[in-house]
Amino acid sequence: MAKKITNKYYLKNTASGSYTDVTTLYDGVNILSVEGFDSRGKALNVYLEQWMDGSTDFMITSNNGQIVRENVSLKVVFVVGKRYASTTIDTQTVYDSFVNYMTNTDVWIKSMYVGKAVHCVAIDKVEPKTVKLKRGANEYILGEIQLQALGAPTTV
Repeated sequence: MAKKITNKYYLKNTASGSYTDVTTLYDGVNILSVEGFDSRGKALNVYLEQWMDGSTDFMITSNNGQIVRENVSLKVVFVVGKRYASTTIDTQTVYDSFVNYMTNTDVWIKSMYVGKAVHCVAIDKVEPKTVKLKRGANEYILGEIQLQALGAPTTV
């Protein structure tokens, strides 16, 4: 049995709910990485004008001179497998349940690696990257879910 990566990624699906370790919510799921917590979106209210002499003028429109940025995307890379479970699981069923949780409503994800949390929603299609079933204890499904942040990631 492989070592579970616990106490690193937490999920909840209501604003007032409590975060729960993903390995507790879904036995057999390990989130390998979440990219995008430290990203910053493109500036939305900055106007630039470049002149023939090489100089540039700029103007920050509205918002009292504060730059407004678009929300970022996050990529969750995860694996579901018997070797990551503390009990006997059906890998396909756990994969389906986890993907449904992440994609059927908005979710909050918290990373203890970077100490940030973000409210987000899945808007892209979800397909497994690798499916290796019927291999005994070595079966697994590797997947990726693209999430769109609904606000800026906050420090926790």
